Amino acid sequence: MDRCNNPPKIAIIGAGFSGLCSAIQLRKQLNLDSFTIFDENQDVGGTWLVNTYPGCACDVPSHLYSYSFEPNPYWSKTYSGQEEILEYLRNVAKKYEIYPNIKFQHRVTSTEWDDKISKWHVTVLDKTSDREETHVFDILISSIGGLRVPNYPQQFEAFEGSKMHSAVWDSSIELKDKVVAIVGSGASAVQIIPEIADKVKKLLVYQRNAAWVVPKMQFPFSSYTKWAFANVPGVMWGLRNLIFWSNELNISAFRVNTIMGKLSVKLGNYQLNRQVPDPVLREKLTPKYAFGCKRVTPSNEYYPTLCKPNVSVITSKITDVTKDSITNEDGTCEKPDVLILATGFRVQDFFAPLNITSKGGEDLLKKWKKEGPCAYMGIACHSTPNAFFILGPNTGLGHNSIVFSIEVQCQWVVKVISEMSKRNARMVAVKKSAEDEYMASIMESMKTTVWGTYDCGSWYADHRGVITALWPESLISYYNRTKDVDFSHIDFV
Repeated sequence: MDRCNNPPKIAIIGAGFSGLCSAIQLRKQLNLDSFTIFDENQDVGGTWLVNTYPGCACDVPSHLYSYSFEPNPYWSKTYSGQEEILEYLRNVAKKYEIYPNIKFQHRVTSTEWDDKISKWHVTVLDKTSDREETHVFDILISSIGGLRVPNYPQQFEAFEGSKMHSAVWDSSIELKDKVVAIVGSGASAVQIIPEIADKVKKLLVYQRNAAWVVPKMQFPFSSYTKWAFANVPGVMWGLRNLIFWSNELNISAFRVNTIMGKLSVKLGNYQLNRQVPDPVLREKLTPKYAFGCKRVTPSNEYYPTLCKPNVSVITSKITDVTKDSITNEDGTCEKPDVLILATGFRVQDFFAPLNITSKGGEDLLKKWKKEGPCAYMGIACHSTPNAFFILGPNTGLGHNSIVFSIEVQCQWVVKVISEMSKRNARMVAVKKSAEDEYMASIMESMKTTVWGTYDCGSWYADHRGVITALWPESLISYYNRTKDVDFSHIDFV
């Protein structure tokens, strides 16, 4: 592959943090413009475009939840909301002139590897015309992310009242003076509940498992602070580094029987005891699983909201859902006007409903469902030549900023594509032995964590109970593994 005379055609799926970063690094590092980004939405942003529920925000401080090559001195507060993050991504896409390379409202429905020509056939649905077209690309970069396909529990299909998933928020549904039921106690629910409680007549919170909720260090940045971030060398980077290394220390809280883990439990319990005076409610809200086994959520408003007189926390198992009612195991029956499903995403479906046909005609998702997902560095698979997965298996984080992880993965991909060009190779694939060895090391490291030790029904695990969503070590350790590509682990043809 002669990059100068015949640059590779590259398909990037998704225009969120991962897709934009992939495109920017291809252009900056390799001077490549032969890429096309396909996104099913009408603008950039990915999950930050789609999720618009009340209170939607990131639970990682903004100065770290942003690209290192494009810091933003003008964040309004420590943890920014959805609209501000979306605006940041739009500005990045404009600055780096990525918009002309994006085909919006184009959903990639299938990709198929062609052994004969060593290329990918990418089938795309144009949502504006409802027509499908198939394009041929040399390289495929999946940047679609995991928090994408809403999880709709079947038991709520019978409900015929106003109903919506938190990830597909319908602002036309009136909540004021209504009886509203919200199912779930994860990150989305923790953000939504304080925002809507004062508007509704009655709020029914259906909780299967209590969340670990810790204090949120939220405060606005003054105009003077923003000026310092923008004009005084080192101030903004100092804050970014402080946040990063503080978060890195937190990885020890997710290991079994550590001092940091015990201190984190005390912090969570302190927050609960301080904000919930009622012992009965406090018992309901006390997590019965190890700290960090499920995602820890920062909030200062969640517990006080649950103490309000118009809010009820229901922990009894839901046994029946009819067209207008929800019945619990303890016999209680409620008739909500509106049902909100804060039930998360189908993370373990990875790139579904996209169908990826790998080398030899094998359905990659079916294989991963059966045998478990495998990817070298979480980025490349031996059975999918010329394909890279940003935020693939075991690259999610429970303690630090995923944007940092996205950046180092994109750098790894760019280095492999560069080497591919230098060797004039038409195909690149990770060796199966390297993939197997890498996955074995990850699973071994996972044994030392709360995720790999306890079964708490987390979305981090697949149907086998194996943790497939998270990276088990520090983010620096992942950076050290990926900063230099070991080309002896890769075949170039």
